Amino acid sequence: MEYFEKIIQIEQPVDNIYSIIANINNYPDFLPFCDSSTILSTTEDVITAKIDFNFYSHKVSITTENKNIKNESIEMRLMDGPFNSFNALWLFSKNSSHSTNIKYSMEYQASNPITAILIKKNMNLFIDLFIKAFKKQIKKKEVS
Repeated sequence: MEYFEKIIQIEQPVDNIYSIIANINNYPDFLPFCDSSTILSTTEDVITAKIDFNFYSHKVSITTENKNIKNESIEMRLMDGPFNSFNALWLFSKNSSHSTNIKYSMEYQASNPITAILIKKNMNLFIDLFIKAFKKQIKKKEVS
């Protein structure tokens, strides 16, 4: 089992950040490598979604059940995808009215050895690109 964790601080209110990360429907508009996203089901606090990625012609789909606690956390649990196991957690903590800490952690085991190597070798790059895209989207929302 592999583990990854990243903590970042963003100079934005927690509700701005949470609303962008929780809005899976908009991922194809700004998230690198994301070809499409589909909400499969939704209840008051649980969303089941499928996201299709294309990493340099290596296509991957992942379906997760996401338990959302507004402005606090998003807990992701694997339903289907290129993993034997996958659990991820976004934690949001408000520093001030205009500053938020985000902790992203994931524990996973890839089902394919090639996928495992790709993930392990490129995890920091992918996460940094995703965070940069989320930050850009947050700033875009702030302007509009």
